[in-house]
Amino acid sequence: MANSKDEPAFLAHQCYLKKDYTGALKYLNDLEILVGNNNSLLKRVQHNKAVVEFAISDMKNTDKFKKSLAQFTGVTFPEVEMKDLNAPCLLYNYAVLLYHSRYYYQCTVLLEKLLSCKNIKDTKLHHRIILLLLEATLCRRTYEKTLEIAKTYGEPLKSNNEVSDLYERLISRAQVFLGQKINLKLDSIENAFIVAQQKLLNGDTNESANTLGLYKKIKFNYDLKSQGEDIWAAINNNLGVIYLSIKKPFLAAKYFQHAVKEHFRVIENEDSEILITCKDRPLYVYNLGLALLAANNSDGAFECLVEAARHYPNNPRIWLRLAECCVKKCCNEEAQQFTVKKLGSGPHTRILLTKENKEKYSTSGESFAIPSLSLEFAALCLRNAISLLPDEESSSDVSSILIQAPPGPPINWKQRSDLKNSILILQSYIFLQLQDPLSALMTSNELLNQPDATNSQKAWAHIYAAEALINLDKITEAVDHLHPPMIHDLVSALPSQMRDMIAVSVWAKAAVCHILRGDLITARKILLQINSSRVLPLQMYLEICTGNIENCHTILRKIRISNAT
Repeated sequence: MANSKDEPAFLAHQCYLKKDYTGALKYLNDLEILVGNNNSLLKRVQHNKAVVEFAISDMKNTDKFKKSLAQFTGVTFPEVEMKDLNAPCLLYNYAVLLYHSRYYYQCTVLLEKLLSCKNIKDTKLHHRIILLLLEATLCRRTYEKTLEIAKTYGEPLKSNNEVSDLYERLISRAQVFLGQKINLKLDSIENAFIVAQQKLLNGDTNESANTLGLYKKIKFNYDLKSQGEDIWAAINNNLGVIYLSIKKPFLAAKYFQHAVKEHFRVIENEDSEILITCKDRPLYVYNLGLALLAANNSDGAFECLVEAARHYPNNPRIWLRLAECCVKKCCNEEAQQFTVKKLGSGPHTRILLTKENKEKYSTSGESFAIPSLSLEFAALCLRNAISLLPDEESSSDVSSILIQAPPGPPINWKQRSDLKNSILILQSYIFLQLQDPLSALMTSNELLNQPDATNSQKAWAHIYAAEALINLDKITEAVDHLHPPMIHDLVSALPSQMRDMIAVSVWAKAAVCHILRGDLITARKILLQINSSRVLPLQMYLEICTGNIENCHTILRKIRISNAT
């Protein structure tokens, strides 16, 4: 710049450092007049004006700032295909906007372009670009890349006292998820969070909770305006995660509810509209939904997970959990209790044993796509989940990341296979409940053809396939799925409770097959060996068919007792 332009530029900078943004804007207006038609300088001055105006609005007028930066860069937000990389400050500010708008991939691409062009002369700016790139790769959960960037560009940051602590924390966060050892001093609340997370991942939940409890002793100054997030919401969320990991869902739900309330209190603050505000409500609500589902509160879990699905529609795990909520609500034993009714009187008395089933299909004309605790919506959720899992050939590295699934960890090939098998087995069950045996049979057979299905999943697939075939009047084929030695081999290594559940289901289906074949004596022998209230109605049917009325009264009493308990 010529000498006549130096003075307003210097004064504007000084005002900005003192946070006198109105004075800085005044000097920048003067500078804009002095620059005239010099397009290169004019663009820089206007960029600085946009930054100062954004600062005047307390970083709240984000839309205007986005439009200004998009105009200067020549692209539409959030695109990053810009050709001119000669304005690193402008592009860095654009990357900051991308980061806080949660466009982590685009932010990473832009910052990598900036580092590769090697035209950044300002050391402080160079360090900030590296730090933001590390943070963006962490948010994308590409932890190996985080350490690779640190190895390539991070050496100067270690000796910079202003950013060395922050740099060490970023590296430690990546190392925690890669199972590497970290050496952080417990002298800050941020370090305590990272160390507590490592101990939780290592299975030491007590030590993790104790480390997290250091917030009572460590001095920290966390507020929304300077840090962008509320420490109390984060603390409650982390405690909830610890309790959920040790299978205490009721306690976990309590802490997640506190986290949601704390975050809501902060968002109600007038400073909540600033750019750096950490809008983590969907994460807290998702965690709360998981805790409520584990606590068998399907209604509360459903509401939370529907909200989470709106923010994270590409996460197949959320759609699977939504379907589980519907199944728990619609298919629990309380909803399917048997009722005993007497019809007529005297010698004409008839005893009617019925299930109080709800309508399988809605007759109100409402779309099944509207979120509701119904089996039809559960089927749609599972269809969404399946469509989000890529159909690719088996990878040689089963631990390589296949798809991102925020707010949870990425899904690798092995997890993708496990998730798909879980979806297929639940689909089979839901199709049977919806009186669609053909779809249930197709889904069960698809699961049986999966090479990586577990023995438990295969056992249930055989049971559901047999039930579907019985409904399709293909008894001989159904019997093939209930071959006792085959089922025994599948379930022999399973926990006793799961073994008993599968055994009851298999023998009950076998009894049904014998009944349909007309072999009532064999069916009766099978049912007498099953000690479960689930088969009592079937036993009663057999006793009626064989004329043992006295036994019917005994079974009726057992049914009443089982309903009462």
